[in-house]
Amino acid sequence: MNKKQNIKELLKGVKVEWKKLGDEDFFEIANKGRKPVKASLRIQGNIPYYGANNIQDYVEGYTHDGEDVLIAEDGSASLENYSIQYVNEKFWANNHVHVIRGTSKVNTKFLYYYLKIVNFIPYLTGGGRAKLTKGKMLEISIPIPPLKVQSEIVRILDNFTELTAELTAELTAELSMRKKQYSYYRDTLLSFEENEVEWKKLGEVLIRTKGTKITATQMKKIHKENAPLKIFAGGKTIAFVDFNDIPEKNINREPSIIVKSRGVIEFEYYDKPFSHKNEMWSYHSKNKEINIKFIYYFLKINEFYFQKIASRMQMPQISIPDTDNFKIPIPPLEKQKQIVAILDKFDTLTNSISEGLPHEIALRQKQYEYYREMLLNFPKPKAEV
Repeated sequence: MNKKQNIKELLKGVKVEWKKLGDEDFFEIANKGRKPVKASLRIQGNIPYYGANNIQDYVEGYTHDGEDVLIAEDGSASLENYSIQYVNEKFWANNHVHVIRGTSKVNTKFLYYYLKIVNFIPYLTGGGRAKLTKGKMLEISIPIPPLKVQSEIVRILDNFTELTAELTAELTAELSMRKKQYSYYRDTLLSFEENEVEWKKLGEVLIRTKGTKITATQMKKIHKENAPLKIFAGGKTIAFVDFNDIPEKNINREPSIIVKSRGVIEFEYYDKPFSHKNEMWSYHSKNKEINIKFIYYFLKINEFYFQKIASRMQMPQISIPDTDNFKIPIPPLEKQKQIVAILDKFDTLTNSISEGLPHEIALRQKQYEYYREMLLNFPKPKAEV
């Protein structure tokens, strides 16, 4: 019998009551003990001091001792994935969390798992710093299956949580190892002795293109989500536009290296039609003996050099001569292609979200969420549907 069938058997014919958090027969609100303390006045110790999203400090003394669920009163880092914390020890709670626990009729860990899937947005008040008042919190309905079922659900989800954490840790360690391996091979493959290959200035072997004069406001106006032409504007700022939105002379249709020359200095390879703002520039090649992506990979391992020379300015910045005069190695074309092929594979494995290990990590989390939804998806009373 697979996991899905086991879960269906567990929930088959189970009678569920729905109770609001304000029902004192099922839930206890323990807000009275909360006490905020300024950081400068806290006495350092080994008791966790909880705020809206996580442990903020470790202090001497405690406000609560036992098994509780902490629900952000205000300041949750995400409204869609509202901050819910589970504690089963002595702890100090400040006034940005509600403290709640189950009575003898409710498994507190079951309550925690269910609250993790609740949509809190309809219960929030206020503007920029949305707040869950105690009154609104008490209106939230919780399904109450038999205690035996609650305990079994907790056992299953605890196992899933532990397994997911272990797998994620293993995959993260694997990803870290692959990144180190990638860095090692990249640095090794792109290291050349002075007399081993020909060295030339970047500006001598590549064609430099200027950007287009366009403001952030203009970009925003002509941006279309599914348009074919990408405009780079430094950092993570981009826009997608139609080909007739900017002059043809400002469109580059060649695979190119884009130089992000202000702020965080970096190079980006792009092989589709694009344009960029005029404080940036880009390079492409018409020389059949040059693989432009090989040059890109060489520049990437030298980004620190360019960041270092950029720091001489109040706003970190490099100039066109800084890149034009930078010397690059020119091994035979076949050697360039071999290096690019190897580094492309490593790059896909370490950085792609749709391929390789990051995708595996995301899949594990989705699998956990899928089974959690199955276990906690109880039919709601008609009045609340």
